[in-house]
Amino acid sequence: MSSTISANVDNGTAMKLKRVAAMENRSVSNAVSSAITVFVDLPKEIRDFLLELNAQDDHETIGKLGREMMAAAARVRLEKATADLAGEQRFGGPENGSREIDMMEEATALTRIATRRT
Repeated sequence: MSSTISANVDNGTAMKLKRVAAMENRSVSNAVSSAITVFVDLPKEIRDFLLELNAQDDHETIGKLGREMMAAAARVRLEKATADLAGEQRFGGPENGSREIDMMEEATALTRIATRRT
């Protein structure tokens, strides 16, 4: 079940939202829904900090945090892909003589594929 929610934003934010939605081939409603879903699941301290940075117009820090979050997301994806490959037991056993580097290379390739899909 879904609910309709109304929100007021300033003109600058509305324009940014429309640009983001257009760049991602999404409706404005879908972009807002996704933003709300992510925002409400963040810890309150993080939400407050992000809102504080936005109020201070601190785009440099916001950009730095974004880059650090992308790096963390890439590490998590790599770890998940590595664990998935290990679970398949396609690498590393005495029967195939594969090395750990083979598994890491495959995990990296799978991570790149997953990143392109998002």
